[in-house]
Amino acid sequence: MLRNYIKIALRTLWRQKGITAINVLGLAAGMAVCLLVGLLFWDQGTHDDFHPDSERLHRVTTTHQGNNPDPYASSPARLAPVLRTGVTGIEAATRLRRTDRTVSQDNRGFRARGLYAEPQFFDLFGFRLEAGSAAEALSDPYSAVITQDLATRLYGDQNPMGRTFQLTEVGSFTVTGVVNRDAYRSHLDFDVLYSFATIRQTRSDEIERDWTQGLSYYTYLRLAPGTTPEDVGPSLRSIEDQYLPPESAEGTPPSQFQLQPLSALPLSEALPNEIATGMLPASVGYFLGILATMVLLAAGFNYVNLSTARSLTRAREVGIRKTVGARRRQVMGQFVAEGAVVSLLALGLALVLLQGLVHLYNQLSIHQTLAAQIDVRQGPLVYGAFVLFALAVGGLAGLYPAWRLSKFRPAQVLKASGQSETPGLGWTAPRKVLTVLQFTVAIVVIVTAALVYQQVQHMKQRDKEGVQTDHVGRVALQDAPLGPFRQEARGISGVEQVGAVRNLPLSGQTGGRLPLNREKESVSARYYPADHEALQILGIPLTTTDDWSEARFESGQVIVANEAATRALGFESAKSALGALVMMDTTQVRIAAITPNFYTRFTESPDLPVVFRYDPVEFRAVILEVAPSQEQAALTALSTTWQQFDSVNPPDVRLYDEIVRSGIITPIAEAGGVLALAAALAALIGCLGLLGIATYTVQTRTREIGIRKALGATVPSVVGLLSKDFLWLVGAAVGLGLPLAWWLNRLWLRGFAYRIELGVWTFALSAVGLGVLAFLAVVSQTVRAARTDPAQTLRDE
Repeated sequence: MLRNYIKIALRTLWRQKGITAINVLGLAAGMAVCLLVGLLFWDQGTHDDFHPDSERLHRVTTTHQGNNPDPYASSPARLAPVLRTGVTGIEAATRLRRTDRTVSQDNRGFRARGLYAEPQFFDLFGFRLEAGSAAEALSDPYSAVITQDLATRLYGDQNPMGRTFQLTEVGSFTVTGVVNRDAYRSHLDFDVLYSFATIRQTRSDEIERDWTQGLSYYTYLRLAPGTTPEDVGPSLRSIEDQYLPPESAEGTPPSQFQLQPLSALPLSEALPNEIATGMLPASVGYFLGILATMVLLAAGFNYVNLSTARSLTRAREVGIRKTVGARRRQVMGQFVAEGAVVSLLALGLALVLLQGLVHLYNQLSIHQTLAAQIDVRQGPLVYGAFVLFALAVGGLAGLYPAWRLSKFRPAQVLKASGQSETPGLGWTAPRKVLTVLQFTVAIVVIVTAALVYQQVQHMKQRDKEGVQTDHVGRVALQDAPLGPFRQEARGISGVEQVGAVRNLPLSGQTGGRLPLNREKESVSARYYPADHEALQILGIPLTTTDDWSEARFESGQVIVANEAATRALGFESAKSALGALVMMDTTQVRIAAITPNFYTRFTESPDLPVVFRYDPVEFRAVILEVAPSQEQAALTALSTTWQQFDSVNPPDVRLYDEIVRSGIITPIAEAGGVLALAAALAALIGCLGLLGIATYTVQTRTREIGIRKALGATVPSVVGLLSKDFLWLVGAAVGLGLPLAWWLNRLWLRGFAYRIELGVWTFALSAVGLGVLAFLAVVSQTVRAARTDPAQTLRDE
């Protein structure tokens, strides 16, 4: 029976090559996008599943006192020892501390992602050592486990065991183990594991006072069999009462602990102070999942529409089958088999498209930053899932047409009156609904893609945020001395000014915060350490006191505040704040200059308090004004000059504009590109479906068209008659889709303080563009039918 189903399905599809091609192409496009997202979810779901008893692994998150209700991923350093010894139901616990420093050997340095870890690390986590003893590798101070990749970079083909390397500002470490980190999918990304005993020697005071901070360390534990997080909750409350500062304590110390399962990390939103890497944010995952589902639904709607539109030709087939004894379930099986065959053909094409999509996806900057990349070579289990997915898609797409077509009664479909009484022709309502839904999705995605493009262009212009980003270079100092390097940089051709900063507005780094106090008014201000020349390079306009000068600013006794900071401190006007004394943390300073409010982040209001102050201890980078025609040459010369002062660390020399773009503009532009691709697919699939239905409609109305022309109807009148029903459906979709697109885009644009306004033209042009595509798809068939000689169509009547 199954063999006959497949044989007949192949013959039927071969006879109707055009419709088959439309169905296969549409389903292949939708399936390729869904398979890509499926691979991504597969990758995320298999993170950290290699650890022993991974379902019992948790990390401790910490809520801090203050206004931020979100828990932090970090926890106090002394929490893990207390959990190991004082809590029933906890089988093991360990703590980590993150560090990113340069490791060097023989004057060759490499930036290495590192974790300080205890010996219990290898008890909780399933990383297996290729060399060394897991029980002893991290027992002694200044011992380290390195990855195979770092071992190759440091020592080449030599055996790394027992060899030493230097960690910047810490000392010499001995290699006691080697791990193949690339063999594991885990949220813990590292090149080196340093022994935690090293911290106990070098930072014992930090560990002792960490109950009041809890921002630098991470605690992981494994629950005993049969124990739930709720079971250890009372013990955690007891630890909070015994060790944490009271609510009246200054600052924002820890206030509450919670357990987060390791299995909850994939496709979740990153917590503050997050240590996890390779985890795709839930918002990105849902965004891709919704897009993939919409494209696949559009393709599925096409299949259903085209299958029901062919009801005239298939109705007689069903009638004959039932007349010779076929049961309804057998007829349904035939149509479902056709759907499965089409879906499997589409899967073959989808796998070809998937190769290109995976490559494009892995090039996206957000996924390179997150290290959340995927590989299409996943093994037979994944490809088996692909086949099942294709069969499910084909079965579901074919189920509705099979159900409707199998309802035909032989006596009704085989009687001579033919066309007008064929039941399939009455099925217009479902087809109309599906067509409207297709084009509603298409118009929403098209409008969204257009608005994302406009928002990206708006952020690229940055003509109102008040900070100069063009022709400005930034060099991270790392271990290079500021004074000598700046002196050498001034002599480089093309370098016009050289300043010093800690971080920069719009760079994605939020800057530190310091309290400002004046009498009874207090405000937390965003703090940017900078020298006088840096303010000039950034082009920040200043309203100053009469005695303002570079020497006065760089005395450290005065600050530059924006207008929002002066309002928050209670001054009647910005100018009235000039010369006033305020307390900045514990230091008394004078407001010597006022700057207008400006954007420090695209997602935040410009009306936030901001302060600049000369603080050389905090300087971490040099910024330079570079002549427009000499940017690349100057940056190359800066890299060479910088290496004269720091031969170990790799140079970090970039244009400020590039830093701003890579921080948020590039990821949003890439999201816009993904949306544009989805919009193109949605419009293409919708128009292909409309083309197929128009083709069949023209075929079923051939005699009607011939009679109309014989009675004197013109070509334009016939084209209008045949096209109006289709274009009315597109118009209804536009009427539904435009308000929906306005509402959805208004929601995501609220996340940007620096944003575009929703203009009428974007919506109107999107609607017109989609309407023109639909019109061309329909008219290509209706014009051909209207120009047919009625003598040809009516000669057999």
